[in-house]
Amino acid sequence: MSKRPNVVRGINIVRPRAVPVITSLCRTARIAEIVNRMVKWDEDKARVSPGLLIEALVVCIMCGRKPLWKVEQFWADQDLELLFQGVDLTSSHQLNDDALGRALDRLAEVDMKELLSTASLALLTAHKLSMSTIHLDTTTISVQGAYENDSHGQFKIEYAYGKDHRTDLKKFKIGAAIQQQGLPVFSELLSGKKSDKEWNPEAVLEMKELFGNKGYKDVVFVSDCVLVHTESLKLLANEHIQFISRLPETFNLAGELKSLAFEKNDWHDLGHLSTSDFKKAARYQTYSIRHELCGRMYDFVVVQSSTLEERKEKTLLRRIKIQKDELEKEARDLARRNFACEPDAKSAMDDLMAKALALGFGVQGNTLKKETASYSHKGRPRKGEQPTIAVSYHASCVIGDIRDEFYEELKKKESTFVLIASVKDREKYNDMGILLEYKHQSSIETKFRFIKSPVYLGPVFLEKPERVEALGYVFMLVLLVASYLEYRVRRGLKEAGQAVLLPGNKKTDRPSVQTIMEIFNLIEVLIINGERYFPENLPLQAFSMIEWAGYDPTKIYLEPLACNFA
Repeated sequence: MSKRPNVVRGINIVRPRAVPVITSLCRTARIAEIVNRMVKWDEDKARVSPGLLIEALVVCIMCGRKPLWKVEQFWADQDLELLFQGVDLTSSHQLNDDALGRALDRLAEVDMKELLSTASLALLTAHKLSMSTIHLDTTTISVQGAYENDSHGQFKIEYAYGKDHRTDLKKFKIGAAIQQQGLPVFSELLSGKKSDKEWNPEAVLEMKELFGNKGYKDVVFVSDCVLVHTESLKLLANEHIQFISRLPETFNLAGELKSLAFEKNDWHDLGHLSTSDFKKAARYQTYSIRHELCGRMYDFVVVQSSTLEERKEKTLLRRIKIQKDELEKEARDLARRNFACEPDAKSAMDDLMAKALALGFGVQGNTLKKETASYSHKGRPRKGEQPTIAVSYHASCVIGDIRDEFYEELKKKESTFVLIASVKDREKYNDMGILLEYKHQSSIETKFRFIKSPVYLGPVFLEKPERVEALGYVFMLVLLVASYLEYRVRRGLKEAGQAVLLPGNKKTDRPSVQTIMEIFNLIEVLIINGERYFPENLPLQAFSMIEWAGYDPTKIYLEPLACNFA
């Protein structure tokens, strides 16, 4: 068809979706400005700055460009005049894959951790937020592709263990940290085999210095049990670092404190901590004590969870079966042994019975004297020949089921874990405060699920390890922006006392980033003879979402966005 039928001239439709909002957040984070200041580039020759290209890539990934190639097609559908007013950007072709790849090469030459932390602090300051606690963790990313050189500086893409069990794929790691509202403050790309035990204390020391220089004092660091080992405890103590973590079961003290808690039976009932799904929520009780570990005093909280008890029961039953099978094998081996005297047989029997009883099993045993007649030669004995009588002793044990009272005690102990804390304000971080802070560790795992969502990368982005590393940091910038979008919308909903309407007439005041983006995807703008308007049939919830995010719909979608970079 050579002509389009029934065309109304002077009217165009653009589908900005969330692009203006995400672009505005990128500029609040000063991403383009920071990149332009850090990388080497010729301002006189470059029509589009590397900072703008990195900002464009963040927006593109955040707004769902999948697969991530031919990116200029994404920008061809956007209102470039409003988004980049004052910038010499005449065509979406200037935002092509090759230009973005070269921008990643420049980014790989600078301290990308500094870039991320600077952008994080810019957003934190703009939103007038604090940093009292920091949660940190790592995750593994599997990649496909061949590389001429697998390493870039200390960053190495290599075969390593991952929870996806894809031993055929090379991997790298991401280490990240969030503050108490779940907003990222620190990120780092790591080699695939980087040990969590090494990275956790290293990152804590680095963040203490970094944020301490920015005026954030007395921060409490929260991590999983990989933070706690002999060397790390010494490092943390020497730097007077406050932390909350889980005491690994490899420390004998963990078992000792659990036993002490059940022996004392002086539990502090915290009740339900969850405010949602109250019927299924766990009940918690705690026992706290101050105790020495590695030559220093710490606060310990033994925690028992009702739901943990239910989840652990199957594991416990499997372990009990294995123990019983092993005891029964030892009993069979014991029955085959010959002892020269009854005390030896009884001693061996008592040892096995004591072991079974210690593991909670019922057990019965006895010893047996056995006499065996034999002759000194082969064949039939001669008439009147008397046999030699050999006397041996044997022991037998019958292993019964585990005792009911012992099984109940095991279930209780299985449902407990021990938290370790070194904090100044013990009033704020009482048993409840320490447990709540540790439970918030799951929020960083939620962030990792977001960045591990599949995005298919074009060949230009996987040419070499330095581009993979730089792109990894771009994804962390995406996570940063997404986290603040989610925070702003949830804050707006709370302040307005409203909720997002979901399919099935369900409501939520804590929508996910995915839900937020789905509603933004409904937004369209009409351009009629150069003037911009919202269509009459645009869903009201789309307007509301813009306002919940803290923006005026008209200013953010129909008027030029402020640019704070060249």
